[in-house]
Amino acid sequence: MRKITIQLLMVMTTILIGVSCTKDKGKIIKDEIDEKNLTPCPEKASCQYLFTEDADLNEAGSGLITGPYRLFWADIQTPGVRTTLYIKAPMEGKTFSFNKQAILDGKVKLIRSCAACLMTPFRLIEDGYVKGINLRPDKQADQTRWLLEAEIILEAIGQPAKRDTLHVKQYFDPNFVFN
Repeated sequence: MRKITIQLLMVMTTILIGVSCTKDKGKIIKDEIDEKNLTPCPEKASCQYLFTEDADLNEAGSGLITGPYRLFWADIQTPGVRTTLYIKAPMEGKTFSFNKQAILDGKVKLIRSCAACLMTPFRLIEDGYVKGINLRPDKQADQTRWLLEAEIILEAIGQPAKRDTLHVKQYFDPNFVFN
């Protein structure tokens, strides 16, 4: 009887240790965002990949205001067309990741504008992801650099069969200075 009790205790201890040592599935490990194959800036375009802290977007969705997020934006300007992707990440933590639900909940916003062209309007739909990691977590915020990867699926408004994928994988630098 005593032998069986000891064996059961050993099995239960092994199970408890195994469960307590599992990795946090919500955590992004640096190796998950490969620093190779970064998104190039299109030919004849101007690109900026920046972030700021304690920010949000105004109601129109095109201007920055004070808010609760670390706000990232990728701004790509080609002749006649401007595309800006905004990502509202949490202020705390050295990593973050969004699934399709977070994208639909407004953590990602896309603005495309073209002053003199007929452009099909697109909207974010039920697929995609965003993940980011601070590459210099030991530095103060204005000296950090984030690596973000985003794949956002877009659908033409009124034409659900017409889809596009926006892919961004780039380094984002701070757009502010503390010192």
